[in-house]
Amino acid sequence: MIICADGGAEHARNLDVFPDYIIGDLDSIKKQTIAFFNNLGKTKIIENPDQNKTDLELAIDLAASLNPKTITIFGAIGNRMDHTLANIFCLTTIDPAITSRIIDDCNTIELVRDNQTFSGEMNEIISIIPLTDISQLMYTGLKWNLDKVDTNLGWFGISNRFKEETASISCSKGLLLVIKVRNTVD
Repeated sequence: MIICADGGAEHARNLDVFPDYIIGDLDSIKKQTIAFFNNLGKTKIIENPDQNKTDLELAIDLAASLNPKTITIFGAIGNRMDHTLANIFCLTTIDPAITSRIIDDCNTIELVRDNQTFSGEMNEIISIIPLTDISQLMYTGLKWNLDKVDTNLGWFGISNRFKEETASISCSKGLLLVIKVRNTVD
């Protein structure tokens, strides 16, 4: 199932991706693109003028209503930092029972609420950023492991690296943003 926020519909068309749904206030989509998807007859276009939610929030709400096991968001990282941060924070609105992530060319971004295991290549960069105060933060399988450290909101774990093929990240209280970085030059 593919759901596009309206701004992503132009990209989907350019990539020959045919979403099942396009949702949003339709202010970021060309009339020709709406006509293109309408003529295909495979995409349901949902106009929602709700200005209290972003188009991504509307797409997430729609996706969640379809009872998915996973929500993967593409196209959420861009040139505007305000939009990028808002899109990253949208991960906090998704039911924790649903695996959710944002993926772009260089990053995979996920939230950790309690514990999670990540796979990676040796020396691949992984950053762990507390979004709240954190209790009992632990990492294993990384170059710089931790054992039951309490920390505050902030930059605490930037540019750690995989020392093993899997790493475990956990905390007893709090919310962590975990970013795996690909294709970087140090």
